[in-house]
Amino acid sequence: LVTSSQPSEGKTTTAINTAFILAQTGAEILLIDCDLRRPRLHVHFNISNARGLTNCLSGEASEIDSVIQSYAQLPNLKVLPSGPMPPNPAELLGSEEMRKLLIALSKKFTHVIVDSPPAISFTDASILSTFVDGVILVVHGGRSSRAVVRRAKQQLLDIGAHIFGVVLNNVKIEKTHDYYYGGYYGYYKSNYYTAEEDPEADQGSTAST
Repeated sequence: LVTSSQPSEGKTTTAINTAFILAQTGAEILLIDCDLRRPRLHVHFNISNARGLTNCLSGEASEIDSVIQSYAQLPNLKVLPSGPMPPNPAELLGSEEMRKLLIALSKKFTHVIVDSPPAISFTDASILSTFVDGVILVVHGGRSSRAVVRRAKQQLLDIGAHIFGVVLNNVKIEKTHDYYYGGYYGYYKSNYYTAEEDPEADQGSTAST
């Protein structure tokens, strides 16, 4: 699972790049958009988000394969978009259906990479972290203070998550001693949950369940 402490840290881009790298080895990869409040994978892959994860979890889609989409450039890379936003994202992601779905998908794919919301913004990442093998925490330099990153890390550890490590984006070597961590390209130009879609919005990172 890939998350960050707060918005605009590069988690979605990291998740996508990790999926590409793993898929290029020939492994069967599934990338899931679990950021139900602000999904971005369908924008990056230019695919429909009319049906996806939420349809499967709510019982509207009986077959998971019917909502998984292919990526033409890498046939072994599949994408499961979020689908329509539900009224209860945290409840849906923490459901027994979600746990069972991830178990089933882990048997079909070599790696399942989950793009989740920021850890501090909502409980979604913490909930999902208990269903996966581990978590990658993405940190944007110049934007994330050590206190915020430590808070996100502790929040995940408190619920029993296994943290694989940290991806530190856009590191400026000459500033590594400063209060802020180094950073990547921050793509959230507007508030995290906005009615408008920002074409350059969030980019992220990875984890296999």
